[in-house]
Amino acid sequence: MMRNRNISETTLIDTTVSEIGARLPRGWILRIRERNAAVGSLKRQSLRIDAILELRDPYGVSSEIIVEVKTNPAESWQLNRLEFVLKEAWNARHEELGEIGVRPVLMLVSAYLSPLARERLTKAGICYADSTGNISLTVERPAVYIETQGAEKNPFRVDRPLRSLKGGRAGRVVRGLLDYQTPFGTRELGSEVASSPAMVSRVCSLLEIDEIVNKASPRGPIVSVDWDSLARRWATDYDFTSSNVVTSWIEPRGSDALFEKLRAAKFPYAVTGSFAANRVAPIAEPRLAAIYVYDPEPVAESLGLRPSERGSNVLLARPFDPVALERTESADGINYARVTQVLIDVMTGPGRGPDEAEALVEWMRDNEDIWKLVLNRSS
Repeated sequence: MMRNRNISETTLIDTTVSEIGARLPRGWILRIRERNAAVGSLKRQSLRIDAILELRDPYGVSSEIIVEVKTNPAESWQLNRLEFVLKEAWNARHEELGEIGVRPVLMLVSAYLSPLARERLTKAGICYADSTGNISLTVERPAVYIETQGAEKNPFRVDRPLRSLKGGRAGRVVRGLLDYQTPFGTRELGSEVASSPAMVSRVCSLLEIDEIVNKASPRGPIVSVDWDSLARRWATDYDFTSSNVVTSWIEPRGSDALFEKLRAAKFPYAVTGSFAANRVAPIAEPRLAAIYVYDPEPVAESLGLRPSERGSNVLLARPFDPVALERTESADGINYARVTQVLIDVMTGPGRGPDEAEALVEWMRDNEDIWKLVLNRSS
């Protein structure tokens, strides 16, 4: 089969017919009856399908194969829609022909189909073929069964578009975009934040759609980041209490006693939330301390905290990614999360949320020269 990355729909259909035809017994024919066919009946609105094939044996017994084409490698998340289209086409064609016992065969043709996609199609009763040589065709009448093995791994290097900023890998890149002064290249940022250039590019591609990130050219450096809009965009996919593993505790002697213990702590931690926001943009006395730690239970024991579901005054959070404890800031012997991390946490966490976030945003707008970092470009 063909392995050209830019395979057209016409070429995929023609190649599939040729590959299957070469494996049929002598006297059998597989041909393209119609491309871009409209199928339907008086009862049903017409549907457009990519092709109808005809399989015929030497005795004139024939069957139709309804084909849907996906020129790019078909992802598993796309199969629901593709299955629906094919089965709707099957129903429409059955009504259109009006013949008892007519059972068109359904087939998906794609540039590449993963083992999981092929397994799912088989369970759904859908035949398939891809450009690497994976073929499965089962027809009851005239009876034929063809199965061949192609590539097990996708031979095409496809950049999958990012659809959200959920998860640690995306969050790590977002933090880098928030923290550092532009301009910088994707490789520079990736190296600085310990992320792959590919992941940086995927995050930036998503953000370029809304002009949150701007580049000098498609392959050029990132020249500007709208950090305010970026934080608000991240907040649609991130939530402090659900993105992190958060446990609730009580410090019986209050926040002063807690912070005194933190000054002597030997474990890594970073205070976030209201206490961290109040440090630079105070609006009211905070009551709930939120702290990032890698292992909440031993930390709680070392700090003398008591577990509590209600009335807690301390939240210990195992972070969504280690970046939450990176590039921290120190003040008065306490380690605080980076102000960019604090912003997203007060935006989405418990407490006075919106008011604290807006006060912090105002401070950040007035003090970019203080909190923005310079990318390390030393070789």
